[in-house]
Amino acid sequence: MRAMIAAARVGLIEMAGDWKRFWLLILCLAVGTALIAGVSSVSGAITRAVDQNAAVLMGGDLELTRSDRAANADELALFERFGRVAALTETNLSAESDTSEAFVDLVAAGPGYPLLGQLDTSATDAATTPFAALGEVEDTFGALVDPVMLDQLGLRTGDIIRIGGTDFEVRGTLGALPDGPVRGFRLGLTALINSDGFAKISDRTSPLPGLGTNFRYKLLLSELAIEPARAELVAALDDAGWEIRSALDGLGPMLRYYQLFTGFLVVVGLGSLLIGGVSVWSVMSAYVAERSGVIAVLRSLGASRARVMVHFLVQVLALALIGVGIGVAIGAGIGFLVLPVVGEAIGVALDGGLDVAALLVAAAVGLLTAFAFSYLPLVQAQMVSPASLFRARGLGAPPIRWRRLVASPALWPLVIAIAAFFWLAVILTGDVLLVLAFAAACLLATLLFQFGSRFVLHRIPHTGEPGWMPLRQALRAMSGSVRASAAVVTAVGLAVLILVVVQILAVNLRNEFLGASVFDAPTLVASDLFEDEAESLNLLVGPEHGIAQVVTTPMLRGALTAINDRPIGQLQANGPEAAFLLSGEIPMTYRNVLPPASRVVEGQWWGPDYAGEPLVSLHQNLRQGLGLKLGDTVSFDIFGDTVTARIASFRDYAWQGGIDFLVSFSPGTLDLYPSTLLAAVTAERGREEEVERFLAAEFIDIKFIAIGATLERITAALGQLSLAVAAVGGIAVSNGLLILIGSLASGRRQRETDAVITRVLGARRGDILATALLQFLLLAAFAALLAIPAGLATAWMLSSILLNVAFTLDPTTVLLVALGVVVVTAILGATTLLRVLARRPALLLREMQSI
Repeated sequence: MRAMIAAARVGLIEMAGDWKRFWLLILCLAVGTALIAGVSSVSGAITRAVDQNAAVLMGGDLELTRSDRAANADELALFERFGRVAALTETNLSAESDTSEAFVDLVAAGPGYPLLGQLDTSATDAATTPFAALGEVEDTFGALVDPVMLDQLGLRTGDIIRIGGTDFEVRGTLGALPDGPVRGFRLGLTALINSDGFAKISDRTSPLPGLGTNFRYKLLLSELAIEPARAELVAALDDAGWEIRSALDGLGPMLRYYQLFTGFLVVVGLGSLLIGGVSVWSVMSAYVAERSGVIAVLRSLGASRARVMVHFLVQVLALALIGVGIGVAIGAGIGFLVLPVVGEAIGVALDGGLDVAALLVAAAVGLLTAFAFSYLPLVQAQMVSPASLFRARGLGAPPIRWRRLVASPALWPLVIAIAAFFWLAVILTGDVLLVLAFAAACLLATLLFQFGSRFVLHRIPHTGEPGWMPLRQALRAMSGSVRASAAVVTAVGLAVLILVVVQILAVNLRNEFLGASVFDAPTLVASDLFEDEAESLNLLVGPEHGIAQVVTTPMLRGALTAINDRPIGQLQANGPEAAFLLSGEIPMTYRNVLPPASRVVEGQWWGPDYAGEPLVSLHQNLRQGLGLKLGDTVSFDIFGDTVTARIASFRDYAWQGGIDFLVSFSPGTLDLYPSTLLAAVTAERGREEEVERFLAAEFIDIKFIAIGATLERITAALGQLSLAVAAVGGIAVSNGLLILIGSLASGRRQRETDAVITRVLGARRGDILATALLQFLLLAAFAALLAIPAGLATAWMLSSILLNVAFTLDPTTVLLVALGVVVVTAILGATTLLRVLARRPALLLREMQSI
């Protein structure tokens, strides 16, 4: 033991004077550990907060929802057997004052709402009993209204607001609903009335197409736990029209977006640790190679292999502790800074704090990464023999004898470290499939780079020599040092692979968060316009009136009658889109070109000049909601005629990117039927209010609904996420640069020696640099050639299968990333020789003679 302690002390003393060479290793480990620690802290805090406050967030233990009708008496009696029930009705209507209009997210509360928590309102009597506080007084029901809406309408508490053509008295302002976090994204500014007041509303037609009504029932269980109660309700209702969800389900899109972002961070974190590991391997391999003379002296003086292992292992552990310690500290800071922001975005209170367990796991993952990737260079250090003093002077460590290593107990520490890393990665992600997929992709890629490069390098001497001297020398250098060249190909290939995966995932997540055309979201929308009104509106486009764009879409109404000749009376709807489609007459359109904010997720969009059989494109949720598939037929009653069309595609679209319809027909199918137009008006930036006032005065008979501000609020949090994705992608790019720098450590001493000898023999500096530039250019180009398809396959797997987001590819970005890596590698490779080329060869030769 005393000998091992002495070996450790000597190892630390030796390293103490050479800290600068290890900054890359420390930095890579710090970045990877920080990302892992930060991600674990944030995701763990969200999970704990939702688990601990589920009932408060939901406003009950469970929520039952349907979109086609309210619950009947038998269903209400069933709900009441499980516990207390409170009913809500949600829809979108127009609100008016004497001077202006607003677009309303209307909530009608029944008796007993809220079951838990209280309203954030200026009307104290309505905070806990809104049904009674908003009751009828002198033939007028009350309403709590978002203060922004009051400003828009020029109203204040006590004034009358018309909602759906019915007068309501403003009895206070509304800050937030207690179950607001689980409502998801809502269009319009919120107003709350009671269910009796809602029954008095004369016009319940939504001013925008495709927006229906939701009937929600909060259920506070009296005995059963959540999941058993959900199972019994599903069995008792036996109706696919009901959606039953818990608080975790109810947090909906925003939580899913954060889960996607967390998954992205996990991938980047694991990739960063992989980069850190490769840097550990590269740096330690070069370090052991340069210290091979020192190791040989130690061995000749009687040092055992175990002592040599301890000598270098203590150095690795010291460096790893520094890098991982920095990463853990940064990860803890991420928890303090990010958690309150994330909590505000999803509506869940998340206080910044230390997640000790997550930090310990991240630290363990970082240390295991450092050990696993340094182990093989340490095994090489043990294999240096005293005889090497008489063969070569510090130009490299002996190659690993794989057959002997695999059959010996010396391999067990590496196997245990890999198994422990895998176990901790599963704990971090909670997803065995993700870890397996990532590990398999990295392993297969490494094998591809190693064996592919070795095969090509061994074939170079048999292909003939080119006439140009720098190219001939570059090929000789590559094939003359196969192990070092293969190491460079592996490191550069992994860098390209990680960067390709990160860039593709970043683009896919940005599309998922923001839609394809978020910044083209309209400011105002008006429906049921006639041709002459649309023409007059188009004439106003220009800076004179502040209108940047007007887009009109034909709109007509029809009712679904059959699917595959099966009457709708025999169908059951699953989900709000399906229920809305079966609810009666709905708005629909026909168009030639797919809107920029929509994307086809299955099937094909017809061309702009299509003139064939009637086709239809439907919202993608109707696949599961009604069991539809491509090729099925749907029949609609339109002005008394039955129109049947074949399903050609399913689309997805986001409100924050514009407006689309649930049902869109191909051109030539509905063109002859009478239709009106839906107009989307986009105002110039900063002139939204001016345009709204101008249009209200210019078109007295048309109601323009202001939705631009609402869409901007919806996209604000998603925009922050998108920026965060871009920032993390930038971190990955930086890490890719680090791995490129680290890869050049492999074989650096040999390249410097070759350059000095070549210069002594008369070569010019320019030729030597050109040779190095070509050498690394060819190695990096070959690495990129292998890495691009591997990265595309990995990105597709992570996007489509594990993260469940649409896979999109920007070939230009991928090629630019690969080209940038190749160019940077070539330049960095050539610049490593500037130090030796700037000094006299005699001085360098004397240095190389020293141990």
